[in-house]
Amino acid sequence: MKLGCVISTSDVIRKGPLALLSGSFEEKLAKAKKMGYHGVELMVRDPELLNIDQIKSSLFHYGLEVPQIVTGELYGMDGVALVHPDPLVFQEARRRIQAVIRFAGALGANTIVNIGRLRGRIDWLNADVQPYARQLFIEAFREAADYAADYRVRVTLEPCNRYELDFVHNAQDALQVISEVGRKNFGVMLDLFHMNIEDTSIEASLRQACPVLWHIHIADSNRRAPGQGHLDFGSVLRTLIEIGYQGYLSGEMLPLPDPDTAAQQTVEFMRQWIH
Repeated sequence: MKLGCVISTSDVIRKGPLALLSGSFEEKLAKAKKMGYHGVELMVRDPELLNIDQIKSSLFHYGLEVPQIVTGELYGMDGVALVHPDPLVFQEARRRIQAVIRFAGALGANTIVNIGRLRGRIDWLNADVQPYARQLFIEAFREAADYAADYRVRVTLEPCNRYELDFVHNAQDALQVISEVGRKNFGVMLDLFHMNIEDTSIEASLRQACPVLWHIHIADSNRRAPGQGHLDFGSVLRTLIEIGYQGYLSGEMLPLPDPDTAAQQTVEFMRQWIH
């Protein structure tokens, strides 16, 4: 297993996203390397506003991987979603997710694109459309996965708790959707914070998701750095070792008391498990 943390790129300008480390993009990379992270997960808004060649050069300079691209700020900043009653919003979400996929493909074959809040909500839709909402989601996920396949990129679906979204709350929900989508490059990303709210057993869900579990977000029960809440990380990490998980554990959490301290707390706590 490798340790990563979510950092925002220059196109993400609002305060309060679940990203770590402060400073310019270069400064964030330098801090991540010094702290001992193996990679950084990029929180983007619109990759077409970014200089991909400069980003790749900086990542190479610091010897850091990019295991996944986070798309939550496409929704958080601009309100776009893959399922939405306004066709213009849907079209913009479709354009953005395709741009993110191309961005991931340019970064390397191992970079995943995550779909969390970007998927949208059922209760946004008109009442006459809501009975067909599940199929709308399935079709949107298939389209994203098919587009990603051309760039040798994998896509993960992230279950989110009931207070944030009204569709796909736990690992079992995600696995059912993944089965319906039926694409080999469409898997699951699990977030310990959401799992602590929605999954009956975090350890059982990790075991069940193992065949398509490609990425994990870590945060404690209060969405702060590991060790700052009451999650049993020892049990979680032993389970991941037992199932042979070899992917990233990537810190996505509230940047408290500040982004650098939260990142340092994460590294120090997780070092006992990741060598």
